[in-house]
Parts: sequence; C-alpha cells; structure tokens
Amino acid sequence: MNESLLVSALIVTRLNPAGVVEILNVLAINKDKYGFPGGKLDKGETPQDSVIRETEEELGQKPYDVEYIGVYKALTPEDLPMEMHVFTGKVSREMKPTNEIAELHWLTHQQMSQNKDLLTPMTIKHILPLLEDIS
Repeated sequence: MNESLLVSALIVTRLNPAGVVEILNVLAINKDKYGFPGGKLDKGETPQDSVIRETEEELGQKPYDVEYIGVYKALTPEDLPMEMHVFTGKVSREMKPTNEIAELHWLTHQQMSQNKDLLTPMTIKHILPLLEDIS
C-alpha cells in the first residue's frame, strides 16, 4: 500500500461587501483543481510550520491567527492517499500570488458547492462540510 502524502492547508475566509463569507481558493501552476494555500510537509517539519512556510511561498506573506482544525484523509486528484492537516488563519488583503500560483479566487460556500468539478476530492469530502459550519 502507498504511504499517505502528508500536506497542510490554510483556510482563509473574509466577509464580502454583502456580508457573505468567502473562502480563498488557489489554483497552483500546472493543476486543474482548486485548493487552498499549503502543500507538502518537508522532512522534520510540523504541519503548522509547513502551512506557514507554504503560505508565505504562495501568497508572499506570513499568515497570522493560525489555528489547527484537524487532519482529514482522502485521495488526491491522481488517486493517491493523502492526509491533510487543516488550519484556519488570516492574511492581509494585499496578498499577491507568487510564481507557484496561477489564480486566486474568493468563492462562497454556495459557489464552491455548485462547481464541484473544479474541486479536489478532499475538498468535496471534508472541506465543504467544514466550511458550511464556518460560514
């Protein structure tokens, strides 16, 4: 059996002008499914250290108010087993995607739910239900 890929992800939310919660979705270079800031853990790195490092690499800034939510298991879009350590946190509004990120989108829970073809299996199985509670 394949060993699980260990990753971390940061869920960033904001209120739009209408007062509706939006979730930051990122599209990494060479990927076709939206995800969240984060990525693979380096050897010896904690999930929280990883999510902070990866967010800095992807958005050009260090997240703050980072809180651990939990670990979730699902398959990657390539059908590999994955364990995702999920955090919530904040970033400043002046973030800029780096060369690792092709696109940034702020989407509501409803928009994400209506466009599941753009989401990873992990997001559909675990993160959407979690976001329903957050939003």
